[in-house]
This record gives sequence, C-alpha cells and structure tokens, in this order.
Amino acid sequence: MSRLKVRADRAVEWPVQLSPSGSIDAPLAAAGPWIVAINGVPKARVSADVANVLKAVDGKKDAAQVAHLLGSPWTAQDVAGIVGQLAHTGIFDGGAAPVAVRRVQFRPPLTVQFTLFNPAPLLEFFRPMVAAMARPGMAGVALLLLLGGLVGAFIAGPSMWRVLATPLPLEAYLYVVAAMFVSTLLHELGHGMALTYFGGTPRRLGIMLFYLSPAFFCDVTDGWRLSSRKQRVLVALAGPLVHVALGSMVLAGQALLPESSVKDAAVLYGVICYAVAVLNLFPFIKLDGYVALMSAVDIPHLRKKSLDALADVVSFRVLGSRRALGPGGLLPWFGLASFVAGIAFMLIGYQRLVPIFLQLGFVGHLVVLAVLCLLLVLALRGVIRFFQAAAAKGSPSWRRLVVVTLGLATIGVLLAIIPVRAVTIAGYTYQGGQLKIVMPVQGPSQALSPGDAVTLQSQGMILHENLGRATIDDQPPSNSMAPLDTLVPVALAGDTLPVIAFSGRLESGTNLSSSGRAEVASHHETSLGEWLWESITSSPLWPWQAGPTADSTKGQP
Repeated sequence: MSRLKVRADRAVEWPVQLSPSGSIDAPLAAAGPWIVAINGVPKARVSADVANVLKAVDGKKDAAQVAHLLGSPWTAQDVAGIVGQLAHTGIFDGGAAPVAVRRVQFRPPLTVQFTLFNPAPLLEFFRPMVAAMARPGMAGVALLLLLGGLVGAFIAGPSMWRVLATPLPLEAYLYVVAAMFVSTLLHELGHGMALTYFGGTPRRLGIMLFYLSPAFFCDVTDGWRLSSRKQRVLVALAGPLVHVALGSMVLAGQALLPESSVKDAAVLYGVICYAVAVLNLFPFIKLDGYVALMSAVDIPHLRKKSLDALADVVSFRVLGSRRALGPGGLLPWFGLASFVAGIAFMLIGYQRLVPIFLQLGFVGHLVVLAVLCLLLVLALRGVIRFFQAAAAKGSPSWRRLVVVTLGLATIGVLLAIIPVRAVTIAGYTYQGGQLKIVMPVQGPSQALSPGDAVTLQSQGMILHENLGRATIDDQPPSNSMAPLDTLVPVALAGDTLPVIAFSGRLESGTNLSSSGRAEVASHHETSLGEWLWESITSSPLWPWQAGPTADSTKGQP
C-alpha cells in the first residue's frame, strides 16, 4: 500500500468531503501520479491508494468508516493522517471556493495573464506532424540545422557587430518585431505541442505581463500527470528549442542574402532568438529552465518550497524560532538565488519600462505610481507573513522588535550614505569639429549643467559601444535640429527633430560618427534618500509642486 506519511498535522473536522473546486485527476499512464487540483491548478501529486482515500470521503463517513470501506490494511489513523496532510491544499470542504474561468488572472509574485483561447483542438490537429518530427532520424537534422545557424553567424562576422551597435532602418525593426511576435507564439505552442504529443492537454494560451515585461504563455500544468521525468523536461524545453531552430534557420539563410535591411533584420532576429533561448534556461525564475529543473529533480513547486526553506533558516538564525522544515539541504540556497533573481528581474523590468512611461506625462507617472504601490504592498505583505510565521514558531517578541528596529535603522543609514549621481540619456552630433549634446525639447534639459561628464556611444538597439568622452561647457544651450538617430536607434535619412543643444568639449575619441548616443552623468552627487525625494517632488503627481518641472531622471549609485 503506497501512501503519504500518515501524520495528522492539521485540525480537520469530520466528516469531510471534496470541495466543489477540488478534483482528483487520473494519470496519463498506468505508472503516473494522480493529481490533486484546485480550480484546475495542480496542488499535490499522490499515489493511487491515496487517490482512493480522497475519492472515498463523501461528507457522511468518518475516518473509521472510510477505512472500513477501503478494507485492510487501512486504519482510521491512516485515513485521518492523509486528510490532515492534504488539508492545506484546500481540497476539502471549507477550503478553496470554486472560481469562474476568468480571462484575466494574477499569478504571484508579479504576473498577470490574459487568456486568448483554448489551444487543445489546434494542437491535437498538428499532433501527427509532431510525431513525424520526433522520429529518431530527426535528431541528425536538428544538429545540422544548429550547425548551419552557427556557421551563418560566423559568416555574418563584422556585420553582426554593426547590426547590434548602430542604428538600423525602420523597416528592419518592423521585420524583427513581426518575426518575434510570431516566434514567441510558436515558442508557447511548442510547449503545448510537446505536451499533446505525450498525451496531455494544454488548457489556455494567451498573453501576460511577466515581471513588467509582455510575453505569451501556454498553460501546460497538465504535464504533471506525465509519469516520465524525461517527458516533463522535454515539454519544458520545447519552447527554447523552437527559438533555437528559428534562429538557426534565419542565420543560415541570411548568408545567401545581399546587403539590405532584410539581411540586417535577419541577423538581428537570429541573435535575439538565441538570446531568448539562453535566457529561458535561467533556473531561478519561473521560466522554462526552472520548469525543466523542477521536472528533472521531481520536486513540484520547487521555488515555493525553496523560499519556504530559506525563510525557515533565516527565521531560526535571526529571530530564534523553531525549525519547521528540517535541514533542507540545498533548498535554502536555491531559495536565496530565486529571491535575489526575482528582485533583479523586477529591477530590470523597471529600468526598461519606467523611463518610457515617464515620458507620457501625468498618465505615465500615474501608471508608475500604481506599479510601485503594488510592489510595496507585495513586499510589505511578505514581511508581515514572515514575522507572523516566526511568531507562530516561538520567536521571542523582543527579538522580533530588535530585528525590525535594526532593519529600519539600516534602511535609514543606507538612504543617507549611498551616493547617487543623476544619469541622463541624451544624444550627440559631431560636425566640423564641433560637439553638441542634444536633448528633446520636451525632455529634462535642465538636468544637464556645465561640468557634467559625457560618455559618447554608438546608438545601437542592443549594444552601445563607447566612442569617446566629453564635458558640457559653460555656454548657454540653444534650440537646434538633430538627426533622429541621436535619440533612437533608427536610421532615417533626412529626418530631423527639434532639440535643445549644449556645447560639449571633446576630451577623447578620434573616430566619432556624426551622431550617436550620449550618457550624461551629473557632477553633483546626492544621497539616495535625497535623490528619491527629488524624484517624488518633481513628479506632476506631487500636489504641492510649484510649477511645471521636467521628468525625473534615472539615478545610479
């Protein structure tokens, strides 16, 4: 008889029954696990014996009657232990309430999903094609395809650096955006196709905001019903493999194209496809690499369990609470890496999107404020839950008070001592030996002042090569016109836009292009706290603002 540890660690009032939102899903193969699910979301994997217990509780029988129904060797203690151990999932009455199928769903810690359609019928139609691609001989074809892509990338050579580090025609970017949209959709369909091939059923396909970045998603949680770890790993890796295949085909094919915007777009698209595939293998965020690792080690909810193990260790060593989860092995270290990676991804998303929204004026600032408030609420809720759990595990109140006091004091000291220099992204023109640092007319031009250090760079979509250094001199700024590629990495011949131009004194750099990107670092240094306060009070949302001010600029320690 295979079952969970019979440990009644949660108070359960008998008789119990399955909640309306709960289900016991049968395995896809004879040796596969049964799945305890709430509203279609897997919560635990159980054996067939445990599944029989769960199906036997009907709200009328007590533990002894259920054990008698199941027969020897079941006992009332066994049945009560299984029910108690699974009570936390919400599978029984009084647990999770049924929810309507919503198109918009929030997934912690910071993901919002919008369902477009059910992909199962479409993927079932393509199942014969996937079966043909899964034949043993296709591995050699895939290897040749990858080799062709790498050879194509090598042939691109110097042109690849040019494509990544200099402005490209607008049509090249349009080609890449359209291709990335299609390939990202194919990436998610790749997960669904693999799951369908192994006998599972994808539930939803849609778009999401993942750590403040837009992306597609395909719900393949049904993969936990697969009995083979290898199959679950392949389902997770199917998406990155799609990107590798697409990137390889395009990089191999671009070698046959003449120099044109189409060739530039192909090179850029191929590089992005490879980069997306590598990024998706990162195991510390809920990306494909994490799912593959979780499937390989066969630990469902690995990230949550590792974060719980980390919290248990910190609570024990810092707050003096009892250990609830045991040593944990490498789980706390994986939890630490996941915690740091989550913060890093949110900061990257913040740096990518916030400057764009701040250029939208009042509405953009309102969106940024809403996101920051959401992040603060999530962080505060996490801290409160951490201290509540520590208190429940016997942490002395005086110790918690000391830790909170020291934590607040540390935050205050860091705000006061961390130096910050405001950094403004601008452009430059260099003609006839004269250097001009330019800003859009509606931009934060007053953020630039004489003596500020300027790093002159190439205006690429991916890379910004350092070309020289300069300093803003003391001549007053003037209105002027500048090429579009001073501010955005788009090459449009003859297109100019009105700017405010500051005279610059070139200090180094002998091979400057006629225009490019400029990174201006203020020579005025403030503390992190002062910079945050100035950013808040300069926002158009600040009610006591004396007059119109420019958008706040980005700071770097």
